[in-house]
Amino acid sequence: MKKELSFLIEGIILILILTDIILLTLIAFFNVDPNIYTLIVYFDLIVVLILIPEFIYRLWKSDDKKKFLLHNWTDIIGMIPEILVGPISTIFRYFRLIRIIRILALFKKEIRHFLEFLHKTKIDYGLLIVLIILLTSTTLFFFFEFSINDDVNSFDDAFWYLLVTVTTVGYGDITPTTFHGRLIGFLIMITGIGFISFLTATIASRFVKSTKDARLDNVNKKLDKIQSELDEMKEIIKKIAK
Repeated sequence: MKKELSFLIEGIILILILTDIILLTLIAFFNVDPNIYTLIVYFDLIVVLILIPEFIYRLWKSDDKKKFLLHNWTDIIGMIPEILVGPISTIFRYFRLIRIIRILALFKKEIRHFLEFLHKTKIDYGLLIVLIILLTSTTLFFFFEFSINDDVNSFDDAFWYLLVTVTTVGYGDITPTTFHGRLIGFLIMITGIGFISFLTATIASRFVKSTKDARLDNVNKKLDKIQSELDEMKEIIKKIAK
């Protein structure tokens, strides 16, 4: 019951932090109505007033308070309310985005398992190779298409074209005009299709393997149970024979 209550509280805090981050990002990058801004500021203040006692409680429950503060000092910065720093400087508003570290801390176990999964399945190497190819191709595509292709006016345009191509989306807003640009586009298409095929096959193989392992564990448990029952029968037979 205590564990379920703790999980519920963490879930509520997570939802509040996520909502607050979205709202603070909104007012950081966009001009909003003053009434909406006021509501967001007060909502942020409510979230902070919830996070402060929760932080104090976690500090009080920790065995090593100095170590706790060393690992969670970013929470203190993240708890500075918008109502205090908003009028001072726009730069300080981004400190509230540090609260996202708290979200990562809540899911640190899941993140670690996810990274281990990427490493075991070699997907991390695949992502690294795709990233290297993407950046190299972007540089070459920009070199060949800039000043020739009216749609490619910056490095961002080149990266955007190759990004939508490697993901096999292909919006068609930018198209290569040179032979080398088309060749790079073709190589990126092959890279994207190859990586998606590799990703699908890897995940499917992992799923099949985990299913087989689960079935094997179940069979082993049944065999152990049978072996245990046979040992008990042997002991009973020995007693009867005596």
